[in-house]
Amino acid sequence: MAPPRSESTSKSGRSSRRKNWEKCLTVVIFLQSISIIAVFEKHLLNVKEKLKYGQEEIKATKIHDTKHRQYQYRDDDPNNDGLNSNAIDGGRQERPLPFSFSACLLIKDGNILLPEWLAYHYTVLPLRRLIVGVDPLSHTDPKQIFDSYGSIGMDISIWKNDSFWVNGYEAHEKKDYPITNETDHEGLRLRHRYRQLVFYKSCMQQLHDENQTWTVLIDVDEYLAFNYYEEQEGPPTWCKKNVTCAEDYAKSIQDGTHPRTLLDRSPTATVAEHIGKHGVDKNYDGVDKPCVIFGRYLFVSKESSSSREEIQRGLDSDFNATLFHTLRYRYRAPLSTYQLGKSIVDVSRYDGRDLTNIHRPLGKFCTGNNAYVHNAAMSFRVHHYIGSWETFRRPGFDTRGKGFFDKRNNVKNLVVDNTTPRYSSSENSTWLTQFAKLVGKEKALELSQKIRVREEMEMDKVIAELANGAKLHDWDKLNKKPPK
Repeated sequence: MAPPRSESTSKSGRSSRRKNWEKCLTVVIFLQSISIIAVFEKHLLNVKEKLKYGQEEIKATKIHDTKHRQYQYRDDDPNNDGLNSNAIDGGRQERPLPFSFSACLLIKDGNILLPEWLAYHYTVLPLRRLIVGVDPLSHTDPKQIFDSYGSIGMDISIWKNDSFWVNGYEAHEKKDYPITNETDHEGLRLRHRYRQLVFYKSCMQQLHDENQTWTVLIDVDEYLAFNYYEEQEGPPTWCKKNVTCAEDYAKSIQDGTHPRTLLDRSPTATVAEHIGKHGVDKNYDGVDKPCVIFGRYLFVSKESSSSREEIQRGLDSDFNATLFHTLRYRYRAPLSTYQLGKSIVDVSRYDGRDLTNIHRPLGKFCTGNNAYVHNAAMSFRVHHYIGSWETFRRPGFDTRGKGFFDKRNNVKNLVVDNTTPRYSSSENSTWLTQFAKLVGKEKALELSQKIRVREEMEMDKVIAELANGAKLHDWDKLNKKPPK
């Protein structure tokens, strides 16, 4: 039989248990406090994020004056002061606009395409601020072209030698990643994808710091166009076989209640003017977001069945419509076979976050749920041109080649699309006519057609020299076929 416990022993035990309980309670309260703080910090972060990307209305009347800005040339040369004193306004007479567009453009040997891309977007957007990233593996230098466009008031910065680069974790994400004739195709592909992401991030941050607003993120073979309704396009892709859906949509077009009916078909209309009056597709998404995704449609290299006079309509006889993809090629894939979309971003609301997808750069802060957009769910769309073989080919070994060019053009159920030329029968005018009115006919010829012809001749020369084994630059060039 155990001896009876003394009173002092009993009190000591109770005291010890009470202290243990107090310790446990303290630990529990501490852990709960940490949990509450974590939840509060997460909530605070969400609030800040919402305030940043906002539901606030950004005034479309914001004007960025580029008249006296200087053309900039940026590379890794410490002796380059980045200024070109020849950038002048040129005395243009333009209608007042609510704002002008900016753009981020990454290029590699795209000199033949640049004149039309610049002239078109100068007129249709209007584009006035551009940052260009030149791939270090390029065989051609676009500086002379951009110098020319500086003379009509475009503010253009060229970033060379990957001066925007930010090292990542993978080997191909390092700036000093060695590229030689032995570099495999997959490594180059991954590096190109990473270059796109870091370039767009750096470019948008720079434009944000300059107080720019809507910025276009497309390629040099792509054009932002008005999404005009055409009778032959049929019902929206989301209707599928729903007859009632198709009828309701047709009715909204006929009675003028659908947003697409607000689009101005005049060749003098600009994207900025439409946004200033009607906003950017808020009617489709319901929320004002800083990133708007537009559907993208492929135009093939099939010649128009119309006569040469047809594609030449509205142009001065000195202009050759066959040298402009947006005038020459009228066949595209059906609207039901859209590609991954491209976007415009209001960089005034960009917070410097990393990008993970060039087709949906700001993720959930972009319109829609993914990078695919229904044909009727937008005021604008992106037209993607394969173009002629002369503009499609690239110097050196091209992994795409003529076979890929032919395969890319093998598209079924082609549709005639006459929207990009912006032809107006009442004014006998196209976007190119309007460009000539803005800068003068001779200047327009010089900046578009003459540069295009010159650059095609230069490309022929580069290709011939490479075929003869010439090394045109100090960079190592890709000269190895991708693995099968």
